Amino acid sequence: MPEFFDVLPGQEVPVGGISAGFKKLWADTPAKEGRAVQLNLVLHLGRRASAADALVQFQHLLNFARRYPARVVVLCPDYDEGRPVEIRAKIYGECFFGKAQADTRCVEFVILHYTMAARAHLESQVSVCLSTDLPLYYWAHAFAESRRIADYDYLLTRSARVLFDSAIVPADAFTFPWPNLSAVRDLAYTRTLPLRQNLGQFLSRYAPADIAAGLQTVTLRHQAEFAAEASCLLGWIKKGLVRGGSDLAPVSFTVKPEKCQGCFELSFGYADTKKIFLWQADLSKNQAVFTGDLGHGRTTLTVGAHLLTPELALAEAMFF
Repeated sequence: MPEFFDVLPGQEVPVGGISAGFKKLWADTPAKEGRAVQLNLVLHLGRRASAADALVQFQHLLNFARRYPARVVVLCPDYDEGRPVEIRAKIYGECFFGKAQADTRCVEFVILHYTMAARAHLESQVSVCLSTDLPLYYWAHAFAESRRIADYDYLLTRSARVLFDSAIVPADAFTFPWPNLSAVRDLAYTRTLPLRQNLGQFLSRYAPADIAAGLQTVTLRHQAEFAAEASCLLGWIKKGLVRGGSDLAPVSFTVKPEKCQGCFELSFGYADTKKIFLWQADLSKNQAVFTGDLGHGRTTLTVGAHLLTPELALAEAMFF
């Protein structure tokens, strides 16, 4: 949409003058001697995004670039099918000091506004904007229709990772025939990494047979706004039980959204009511409490609990 392009920072340059624009941008700065860039990242703003959201994601990418210097191309589509062929460009650059002043890390943004009539020219324009010989990552943000993503085959097939966030995309994103499924990563799942690590570490103290014996129910309560994260977490729990040798046929899995602030609660119900597994997390306080007794004595443990920040979730999804 036009407001994406208008609201994002940067100076407008001719589409054919992007390289010259960056040379002029860096000419009178300390970064002119060298700007190490490690990767290319394309952020594609979908129909479900807003101008305010575009600014938020822009800031997340700046934070990300403090660790991972990048050339970022932001695609700002104009979804009005009646508009004539038009591509406009902005450039933006910013550098950060690393552990020492000699360690300068930079991010370069190319912001492209394009109409649907100009779609056929987009791939060649994006390829010109990317830094050669560096890995490419594609973040499809807040798209409304999975089938339209197929139009961006160049990005889907060339990218080392294809990212989306299941909290803000259609449900069929999971069944969409991605050209390279092994490269696809869900940011909602990635955000739960600290929670999965805590659960895995606590449950690893028990033998798989002790966890599985007599298991009847698995219930996950969560703050309603964390529905995507809860779905990802429950899927991970199911896979873990299967790997541990559990027969899931008699087990009932339930997800319960609640009106609570930052809550996650995972409980296992057993035929033997003396057996207990309960994990209660309060993300508003960054802590969680485990209570477990699977036949060998009661254990309680208090640990930290949080979701990954957006910039750390990006890094985890892209590189691991």
